[in-house]
Amino acid sequence: MLRINRIGGAIITYLPLLVNLTNKSIVIIGGGKVAERRLSQLLDFKQSITVVSPTLTDTMKEIITINNIKWSNAPFRKEDIENADLIIVATNDETINDNIIKHAPKTAWINAAHHAEKGTIHFPITLKRGRLQIAISTGGASPLLAKRIKKEIDSQFPEDYEGYIDFLFEARAIIKKLDINKTEKHQLLKDIVHNPIYETEKQQTIITTLKKQM
Repeated sequence: MLRINRIGGAIITYLPLLVNLTNKSIVIIGGGKVAERRLSQLLDFKQSITVVSPTLTDTMKEIITINNIKWSNAPFRKEDIENADLIIVATNDETINDNIIKHAPKTAWINAAHHAEKGTIHFPITLKRGRLQIAISTGGASPLLAKRIKKEIDSQFPEDYEGYIDFLFEARAIIKKLDINKTEKHQLLKDIVHNPIYETEKQQTIITTLKKQM
């Protein structure tokens, strides 16, 4: 699905993606609440993160210390982003923010907190239940609406839904290996989705039964 915004007659398109940032260079420039939020969202890739800012919120300092994240305690320099794959622009100075974008490598993704349309990627509001991820974005039109939508769907996927998703993952892996035709495999997969089983004991019974057919 394409996200299309019209700004001054121009059309900007965004394609929703799930991206693996392992071994990618991530540079977060800024030390305020927005930078703090982005840092928290990117912690799965903490070994690849560098934070650039002479000041940090107390929470950012704690996150950086606990996770051993690299911190450049200095103002932004263009050298900071020479090899960056993802740049988070989140200072409270628009001139500095624009300067960061100006010197960013052409191949880098940019998330511009001060002016979303100047960047190339947005961070959607995300609902996570283990392997399940639901991203919600209004393309910058209304973050409040995105939050409201998340709240509305949150109750549909309780915390224990993560266990059900793990069950589906394991069952699918087994079913793919069964010596049956594609139609039968599809029907089995369809059954465990259309008739969800949330009880751990019943899930294990099905897994055991499927394994016996291998």
